Amino acid sequence: HLQTISLYLPLSPISQSSALTGLCAEHLSPLILTYYPPLRGIVLSYSNVRLSETPSPDSSSTTEEPLPVLAKSVDEYAVSFIWATVDFLVFRPLKGTWIDGYVNLQNESHLGLVYLNLFSASIPRSYLPKSWKWIEDPSGNSSSSRKVGKSSKESGGGEGQGHFVDENGNKVDGMVRFRIRDFETQARTESDRGFVSIEGTLLSAEEERE
Repeated sequence: HLQTISLYLPLSPISQSSALTGLCAEHLSPLILTYYPPLRGIVLSYSNVRLSETPSPDSSSTTEEPLPVLAKSVDEYAVSFIWATVDFLVFRPLKGTWIDGYVNLQNESHLGLVYLNLFSASIPRSYLPKSWKWIEDPSGNSSSSRKVGKSSKESGGGEGQGHFVDENGNKVDGMVRFRIRDFETQARTESDRGFVSIEGTLLSAEEERE
């Protein structure tokens, strides 16, 4: 999603001489790859930052020399405040959407995938096609690719190693197209960047009802 919002941000005194750069460094850049609740998704990038004295400045203005933008200082506070309107590119999962994930973990209970090399997804065994079979690896070596990202649902401890095969006997590997069944989000905190954890399905809605 591409979403434009206006944020009322504090401007540190050290950034008064370069307000745009200071606001980006202090408030906007730290949002990248974090879950930001006002946007209801993970911020992938931002662009077209413009400062104004009011929210949502008129981008259609044709004035060749725009008037200076004034920031507001309140009583004895050391910072001043200013509006920044920003275009954000946001990953916002939607239930029912089909996406492509790269298989990075397999065990009997679920299939683990990574979307855009950033976001973890898991498909429980009950939402895999009934025609798929689990093949144990007699050598005990894992057949899955290296793990990328993290997810509490991707802990396959204590389970045998192996891989799934589809109805044609082909090993399940590489890119797999699946439907988002549900997802969980956690906002950014001081100690964590927040996350989106996706639960997928390879069944149709009718197969799920059955």
